[in-house]
Amino acid sequence: MSGAAQRNTMQKSIVLETVRSMHDHPTADMVYDDLHNNYPTISKATVYRILGQLSANGEIRKISVTSGADHYDFNISHHYHIICMKCGAVADVVMDSIPQVEEPAEYISDSCGYTVCGGTVLFSGICPHCRG
Repeated sequence: MSGAAQRNTMQKSIVLETVRSMHDHPTADMVYDDLHNNYPTISKATVYRILGQLSANGEIRKISVTSGADHYDFNISHHYHIICMKCGAVADVVMDSIPQVEEPAEYISDSCGYTVCGGTVLFSGICPHCRG
């Protein structure tokens, strides 16, 4: 493995572990800020590029937010998110006790004829901190 390839692999591993250690659905800037303290030579462009690769490969989940920066989630299992309309914080929505459509992709395909390739649900509201 060449030096550049080894460095890229190490950087990818470092970025992935940083996202996995941050349980607050960080933005790329938040990941960069956290990383930069311990790895001052890593560039912001590198962090953005690696986050894009990790989400494209399904190793992390990208949460696209229309009114701000994308957020990232280490939890790639099927679940929903909510964003605070005041501070922009993103949190998981726990829906264990709420009935869900078992296979929403099949339901959508049957009801409108589309072949579903993916999707997200992002609720909005006011977080407890901003409400308090």
